[in-house]
Amino acid sequence: MSRIVLALTALTLLSACGIKGDLERPDPLWNREEAIRRECAAAAERNEPQDARCAQYQSGVQTTP
Repeated sequence: MSRIVLALTALTLLSACGIKGDLERPDPLWNREEAIRRECAAAAERNEPQDARCAQYQSGVQTTP
């Protein structure tokens, strides 16, 4: 019984390790540009800070060929 409690305590402590803060979401595999535009528009509507991907869609400049 004490091994189970010890193991659960260790797992609980280890679960707190890792990246602090928000995790970055990967780009979608399909319809990438459309999905990024939607996310940027939604962030703009909520007055949230936008990430670097949104800059290319606001200025009309495309960085990838």
